[in-house]
Amino acid sequence: MNHPLTIWIGVIVTLTVLSYLIKDNVFYRYMQKAAMGTTVGIAIVMTWSQILKPYWWTPISTAFSENGHWSGILWLLALIPGLLWYCQMSKKWFWLSKPVLALFIGVAAGMAFKSTILLIMPQLGAALRPLNPWTVAGGLTIQSGLEVLNNAVFMIALFTTLLYFCFTIKTENRLFLAPMTTGRLMIMVALGAMFGNTVMTRMSFLIERMQFLFQFFSEQVNYLMQLFGGSAMVN
Repeated sequence: MNHPLTIWIGVIVTLTVLSYLIKDNVFYRYMQKAAMGTTVGIAIVMTWSQILKPYWWTPISTAFSENGHWSGILWLLALIPGLLWYCQMSKKWFWLSKPVLALFIGVAAGMAFKSTILLIMPQLGAALRPLNPWTVAGGLTIQSGLEVLNNAVFMIALFTTLLYFCFTIKTENRLFLAPMTTGRLMIMVALGAMFGNTVMTRMSFLIERMQFLFQFFSEQVNYLMQLFGGSAMVN
């Protein structure tokens, strides 16, 4: 990564992207398309090297070898549903892609449902927190009291937020108006924290790029000063 060509490419790409802050220009759009093309190229290479080659091509090529088993040839049948995807490009043969599309959506929905259940169920269990300070390890102490207070704030935020999304209850009801307003405030605080975290993440990227550019130009200035007999002053 310290090769001069790599460093120069990084500087050019960084300056081209930052030029969008001044005005939209053809160099920025070209770099945007180059980034998209690079992403697609990397995805194709990774798909072949990590999925198609080990799980599809290797069993087929092994089946045709001397010590291979004939069952690997069955992987050639996977070409049929794979080629049916391209029928979506034809109005006449579009119907052939529907079974494959339905199978793909069904499998993807099943896997997503399973992942969601495995993700939500532990969160539901962790959401039920103790509110009795004597149940905390160590008994009633300042630390256990603060932990119970934190749990109480969490439970209030949880149930008021869920109540805010219960659209079957009329908002004019005074009994639910205050909790729903509290839930709305909790949502605004959470979204504000998420937005602040996003801004801080982007700022960390920007600071890293600025340090990279400053170090690069400092090295270039020092090199030129040494080349023309001066002393290196930029650090």
